[in-house]
Amino acid sequence: MSAIGAVFCRDGGEPPRGRLAAMSAALRGFGARTVHRRTGPTGLVRTVPADLAPEDARDPGIVEAGGGRLLLFDGRLHHRQDLAAALGVGQSAARDWADSALFARAWERWSEDSLVRAEGEFAAVAWDPAHRTLTVLCSPLLAPPLFFAIDRRRAIVATAPRAIFAWGDLPRRLDDAYLAGSMASVYGDARASYWRHVRSLAPGETLEVSPDSERIRRHYDLAARVRPVRLPSDSACLEAANEHLQRAVADAMPPNASPSVLLSGGLDSTTVAVTALDLLEGRPGRAPLVSFTAVPEPGWDGRVPRGQVGDEGPLVRRLQEAYPALDARFVDAAGLGPDHALERMIERAEAPPLSAANQPWMHECLRRSRAAGRHTVLTGQSGNATFSFDGLPRLASLLGAGRWRTLLREAAALPHGRLGPLHPILRFAVPSYLPAWMRPPGNARLRRIGHWRRRSAIHPAFARDMRVEETARQRGMGLYSSVGRSCLETQMRILQNPIRQGPRRSSILALETIHDLAWRDPLGDRRLVEWCLGLPDEQYLHRGQLRRLVCRLMRNRLPAEVLAAPLGRQAADRHLRIGRNLHRVRDRFEDWRADPEVAGRLDLDRLLRVLDTWPDRTPLSPADHPEWALVQSGVDRALATGHFIRWATGAQGRAHRE
Repeated sequence: MSAIGAVFCRDGGEPPRGRLAAMSAALRGFGARTVHRRTGPTGLVRTVPADLAPEDARDPGIVEAGGGRLLLFDGRLHHRQDLAAALGVGQSAARDWADSALFARAWERWSEDSLVRAEGEFAAVAWDPAHRTLTVLCSPLLAPPLFFAIDRRRAIVATAPRAIFAWGDLPRRLDDAYLAGSMASVYGDARASYWRHVRSLAPGETLEVSPDSERIRRHYDLAARVRPVRLPSDSACLEAANEHLQRAVADAMPPNASPSVLLSGGLDSTTVAVTALDLLEGRPGRAPLVSFTAVPEPGWDGRVPRGQVGDEGPLVRRLQEAYPALDARFVDAAGLGPDHALERMIERAEAPPLSAANQPWMHECLRRSRAAGRHTVLTGQSGNATFSFDGLPRLASLLGAGRWRTLLREAAALPHGRLGPLHPILRFAVPSYLPAWMRPPGNARLRRIGHWRRRSAIHPAFARDMRVEETARQRGMGLYSSVGRSCLETQMRILQNPIRQGPRRSSILALETIHDLAWRDPLGDRRLVEWCLGLPDEQYLHRGQLRRLVCRLMRNRLPAEVLAAPLGRQAADRHLRIGRNLHRVRDRFEDWRADPEVAGRLDLDRLLRVLDTWPDRTPLSPADHPEWALVQSGVDRALATGHFIRWATGAQGRAHRE
């Protein structure tokens, strides 16, 4: 964890010391030690935590990269040994050098080519005094957040918007178009942010600023990096898959300590967990692998949509029986309300949390992880697009290729309804050839909920003014809504979705800084991603077996119950948490009526009607409650959004204070 900031006075002036100090102060929440330097028209700022990893303790903060160039580096390199070998600096450097020093050597040697050669999750800023150019970049696929604001006088870049606003000459105002899109789960431009005049640099992009020009270009093209994987047999494919998995998980684990795992009953996190257990087994004096699983709190009614499981505790307990070395712990976050830790998340992320209903159990799991002495937590976030991809777009690929016999065979092997094999074809193949506005949401949960209006508490006039309906028709909605005509096309759309490339990065950084730990996603490792995307479609779906790659690889390593488990439903007890706090939530909505900033954006009348008719049990359809979709997923999001609007519009100065 660290943060960076830079300012480039394009008119040749020198950055005022006071403003550079204000930028440093704004970033202090991301690290106790601050380093800054003025050099000509540029000012650079770097913060790092007080509790440093050994390699970070030797990090000078601002690194020289040859030819008078200076470099800021924020994040983490992957596969350091391979990078050190390519640089010819020896394995001792891979062991002892800070990531910033190793990347600076790569930048000095390869310049722009280092952006592909150096793998990891990082953002960097390089100042070249000879060419008077500020180069800003984000690593491919995964990267810390990086924001920028540019006008003809100066360019400001920072990990957090607060550091940009600390400069003092940019008004802190919400971008209503982006806010409206987020309220309706309709995301468009990956470079947009919640703040007007402040943009976000997406993973795999480079921003170059000179005195008289600026441009953004993509230095990493995922489609161009994917190479078809052709292996002689299924066993060879599984052997290669296991090698990629082992390397990715090993690289994500701290070298001299045990991590924790956010563990569900699904295939992604369980695969990461058992792989980590194998790797820890060979370490002398290892601490046990601790996992944290969210379970519903007592009193939950047990109701979830058909085909989902709300309590994944039994699945994890079955895994624990198979792996006694796993120290599995279960977190019900009992008593925590729907607004738990909202203020802290909003202030750190400068954005509403993406999954408001998950906040109680997420913060409690991370708090307990830190209390157990674990500084690194492993997740399986990227698995749905890589290792455990379901393979359903293969049906669309077969349809487009005119392979009717194979298409019918695959469709017949999948679960289907009254229409027989036509049901999977109409559901998963045909929509990808329709115009975007005609496609149903690809995510099963969103498909059941239906149109965005049903589950979003956005004020109708605000939605109309911000043209949300038009955006929804053009772009679809949700993280998994863009179903492509092949597995590769769909995987790429998921990995490059604006949600993943934008607000999720700030949410993860907020969780890291609040709980003082590192969040690692080994299934998003670039080598593993590129390899998985190069596999033929039949490696993911064949003869009706969904998620075929991970199911075959883990057949003898995961319990049968886990391999066959239905989709888990996170925060299945949200109805209980809100219902137990109805008076407090209602009072909050009533208070917001007097605030035009909130009342003009949230449909408070509708929300209050829902609270007044709050159902006794979790609604699963209109038969249970006419506003069942809003009860299921809209009230907690509205609560988080209202808190954010109040913070953003009524407490600008608070953004700088920790």
